[in-house]
Amino acid sequence: MAQKERIPQLDIFRAIAIIAVIAIHATSRTLAETLDTSLFHPFLFINKFSQFAVPSFVFLSGFVLFYNYFDRRLSGKTLAKFYSRRLIYIIVPYLVFSVLYFILKMTAGHTWGMPLNEQAAKFGKYLWTGTAYTHLYYIIIIIQFYVLFPLMLWCLQKVRRLAAWAPVIGLALQWGFVLLNKYMANHGYWQLSKGSLAITYFSYFLLGAAIAVYYSSLKKWLIPTREGWRSGKGASWVVLWLLWAAAGIVHVELWFNNYTKKTVINSLWYEGFSNLHALLSCLVLFQLSFLLYGAGRSLLARLLISAGACSFGIYLLHPALLFFYRKLPLHGGSLAYTAAIAGGWLVAFAGSWLVVALVFRYVKPAWVLFGSAPQKVKPAPKATV
Repeated sequence: MAQKERIPQLDIFRAIAIIAVIAIHATSRTLAETLDTSLFHPFLFINKFSQFAVPSFVFLSGFVLFYNYFDRRLSGKTLAKFYSRRLIYIIVPYLVFSVLYFILKMTAGHTWGMPLNEQAAKFGKYLWTGTAYTHLYYIIIIIQFYVLFPLMLWCLQKVRRLAAWAPVIGLALQWGFVLLNKYMANHGYWQLSKGSLAITYFSYFLLGAAIAVYYSSLKKWLIPTREGWRSGKGASWVVLWLLWAAAGIVHVELWFNNYTKKTVINSLWYEGFSNLHALLSCLVLFQLSFLLYGAGRSLLARLLISAGACSFGIYLLHPALLFFYRKLPLHGGSLAYTAAIAGGWLVAFAGSWLVVALVFRYVKPAWVLFGSAPQKVKPAPKATV
């Protein structure tokens, strides 16, 4: 089987997604702190418009997995290699950071006096649910997709035409669960943290799968080029970006009315516009990644590729830097407050990126902390896919 070409633009996709993740976390406190002030709407916009971040990572996981494995025979050897790599580069760092964040939470909460058996039970629950810190739930979601992936791959390999319907199937399964969960939770039958269940992200994962399977045919529509614009595809790209912006703005405004006017509407409106905006974001970010990559020679492209290659480590580390940054005694008016929030984002992003890059360069077992090392890729002489 011919080796699949590497797509370096995907590292730019990861960089944009991790920038959005940190924007969400950096502005998480602003919604309560700036309510009824002129700063509320801008911070709400940043926080809610950036909610595409985790769905985009899920989409990218689906794309990468099916792009790399769809044409491979699903053998025991293939599965053994697949799971061994995930154990080493995903689960081990997750375990390490779960311990570190558990220590941080216990220390910050002054709860080390708790009996050891209670500490062990608490840590076990954190580990199982991905709640040792607020962002670790994503790793649990990805592990669930890794467990389900061989079955999904087998189904699409057996019935290849099914791949064209994968996004629709994902939407149906995701929304079937959303509706069932809303009914069951409202009637007191269960209390689930649905955000930590893979099924609530099926539409993104299977959209990535479908694009990966048909990538060679779709890329002339997905990737903006001068030739594509001249051939009439530009109109569809403009419509895509306008729909993306509109869906995101409507989602933000629904939340704005909820916060400021106490508007009560069916929660499915929030769910629907969030889902629509995130799905469109997956396509927009894909296009934006190719546009920013260019020939891969610009300083911006190289920086984004570096950040994207370190994105898993940045994701794991950045909340710790943000936690300590927020201990600083920052005071002042609106301008100082805005600068403090921007500073938190900058410290969390740039600080994490620097630490991860240095650890990969100078620490041999860096995979224990941050997973697989970034690949060194020479820039292409021109934009290719």
